[in-house]
Amino acid sequence: MTKKMIIILALILAACTSIRGPKEQPWIYEEPIAGNHVDLARCVVARLQADSRWSIRMLQFSNRLYQDIDASAIYAYDTRFLPGIFARNSPTNPDAVFEYVAPNPGIRSYHQDSAEVEPAYAFVLMIKNMGDNRTMATLKGNKHVGGIAWQHLQTCVLTRAQSS
Repeated sequence: MTKKMIIILALILAACTSIRGPKEQPWIYEEPIAGNHVDLARCVVARLQADSRWSIRMLQFSNRLYQDIDASAIYAYDTRFLPGIFARNSPTNPDAVFEYVAPNPGIRSYHQDSAEVEPAYAFVLMIKNMGDNRTMATLKGNKHVGGIAWQHLQTCVLTRAQSS
């Protein structure tokens, strides 16, 4: 009887150790770029909101300015998984009324924001000031929609460089 209990207990412990918590989103891209993080974030959000692809239309964007770390972040949330999404504002409804966030950033504290529990995001694009008109862009999240956002960032960088 004791051997059976030990074997059952060992199996339960082995099963519990294989259970993992929430899956951390992988880093997709990280690259130094030229430009002002606020201008680049506004440009990327505007381009994302104008993008007509279905996978992007399903997202709602939050443009955040973190003055305490001199950075901007764009969070993309899949509206199908956000609380408070009903037929009247669902992206799958062709007659829906969308409540898009303007490309201007909401000013927040990074340290306060990181302590809050956020709903799951499709991707987050962080653009951090490194000084002398240099920034570091990092993208974390879904590879498909994150890759589209990264392409928009590259276009914004080129457009800003050509206009200067």
